[in-house]
Amino acid sequence: MRIKMTLLVIAYVAVSALLLAIAYQPQGPVTAAKTDRLDGSSFLVERFAG
Repeated sequence: MRIKMTLLVIAYVAVSALLLAIAYQPQGPVTAAKTDRLDGSSFLVERFAG
């Protein structure tokens, strides 16, 4: 009985991990945001640059 419960727990954890891995895959292509800002420039510098 103890072996059966242990196998059920292991199977439950494995199935749960598999479902979580499937659920959290990124949907569609992940692309960088298109922007005209230079790397390292901050919003405040651009906002008040005159």
